[in-house]
Amino acid sequence: MGKPRVILLGLDGATYDLFRPWAEQGLMPNLKGLMEQGVWGDLRSTLPPVTPTAWSACLTGKGPGQHGIYDFRQSPLVDARRPLINSQTIQGRKLWDILGSHGKQSGFLNVPITYPPVPVNGFMISGLMTPGEDVDFTYPAGLKQTLLEKFPRYRVNLDIAQYDVALERDALGFLADLDDAFEERRRAMFWLMETQPWDFFMPVFISPDRIQHLFWKHLDPASPDYDTPRGRRLRPRLLDSYRRVDDLLGEMRRALDSDTTLFIMSDHGFGPLQAWINVNKWLEDQGLLKLRPNVAWRKRLFYEAMEIEGSPLVRALIPSEVRSAIRRRIRSTRSAFKTDVEATVDMSQTRAFFASVPCQGVYINVKTEKGGVVAPGAEYDRLRASLKEKLLALRDPRDGQTIVDEVWYREEVYTGPQTPLAPDLLFKARDYGFLGRQLFGSRKLVETSENMGNGFHRMNGMFLAYGPGVRAGVHLQGADITDIAPTVLYSLGLPVPDDMDGRVLAEVWPAERAAAQPVTFEAAGGAMSTVDDVGYTAAEMAEVEARLEALGYLD
Repeated sequence: MGKPRVILLGLDGATYDLFRPWAEQGLMPNLKGLMEQGVWGDLRSTLPPVTPTAWSACLTGKGPGQHGIYDFRQSPLVDARRPLINSQTIQGRKLWDILGSHGKQSGFLNVPITYPPVPVNGFMISGLMTPGEDVDFTYPAGLKQTLLEKFPRYRVNLDIAQYDVALERDALGFLADLDDAFEERRRAMFWLMETQPWDFFMPVFISPDRIQHLFWKHLDPASPDYDTPRGRRLRPRLLDSYRRVDDLLGEMRRALDSDTTLFIMSDHGFGPLQAWINVNKWLEDQGLLKLRPNVAWRKRLFYEAMEIEGSPLVRALIPSEVRSAIRRRIRSTRSAFKTDVEATVDMSQTRAFFASVPCQGVYINVKTEKGGVVAPGAEYDRLRASLKEKLLALRDPRDGQTIVDEVWYREEVYTGPQTPLAPDLLFKARDYGFLGRQLFGSRKLVETSENMGNGFHRMNGMFLAYGPGVRAGVHLQGADITDIAPTVLYSLGLPVPDDMDGRVLAEVWPAERAAAQPVTFEAAGGAMSTVDDVGYTAAEMAEVEARLEALGYLD
């Protein structure tokens, strides 16, 4: 047997809730074959199951309490301006650091939160959070020119904000462009596999996540919009995109040699999004949050314009093309970060606030040398306990039913030195079918999301292992996204740093392998990859914000 190699293929947002039935129905035959000849099962995401937090856990083998990523923006407890995160915001050593320290060569293609690309023993082409093709998005830097010369339609990101998928024409245009970007990245991936030296290669494809955010209601048979004229028209086209994913899996399998193990994973699962919870409106009603008077009326005006545009009467009387133009006009006057918490909330009179969709939690405005209102200690404890009690008692005004499943104090969920940067309380509402958001201006506590794509994340991501020595047809249970990094290291015959939260998924292989090759550990530490602290220009920030807003992460 030769030198072991590992491919970690990321399928952003992939879920067996969709993929397993499609495999059984013959839509994804290559996936079915991998499941029959490999080990597969759900992969528990981070809590909450959101992109920046989960991919950071995958890259470090650590939970948010260690890697410190809770959002696409830095914690308000680090920087009140809340700049966008980047590759250097993730705390601790990443896979590329550990592999490089052992002389292993690694390649990364389109992995989220890898911008700006860092020097690695290998190559890196950055993914989500990269402003666009105009910036330096590769390491080594010269790889960018070669990549774009060979693959001129390569896109770092697909700017979905330019599409109004409520219009069927735009929906079809979006899917065509998404497939084109997928194919160009697929070609680039195989070219990199064949031309670059690597022991570990991690490519990520985003199409499942993007489709499910925008079209979940046409994919889920339980959705009332599944068996509608629009759903029936769009679904064959949507399924074509998933056939491309399955074709990729077949091509990948055929390209493997006898020394290479293939892992497939997603950062989270997916499910229906039924409603929004306007948490800051609720906190304002509780007397815990105060808006700045000079901006409160603008928030109300903007919201009411959006509400009027989406009303049944307007939808019935005004043609869809005209309404689309109105939506685009409203969006063009709005900046994602001009509507954020710090620009809207009077922190001198606010005791608690909801910061963002990815956090799904409430921050308490604790007194520090920088400001704050709530005294640490007994006052803080009383407020936090009261908020937990009230959140659990929260009811949907539309039907009187309770909304929130669970509420946790941050130290009940996270461990590690970065835990104090998390929201003070986190909550899950209707299994993330009800999603808290930071929107200002609404008079309603709960609002339907029926006019949107109706898809958001769930805890059950996807895991699959296939390759030399891997067991066949085994349904794995209990895997966590923090287990990916230690399992990759073990597959390459390397020790696992002793500060990782995850474990080696030893049950992927027969018991005799574990006996012959027991897991070994090494002391954490060693040199980390470093680059200058590169932030985003105003234009780059606006570019990234627009993409995140289009996915529903920013209001």
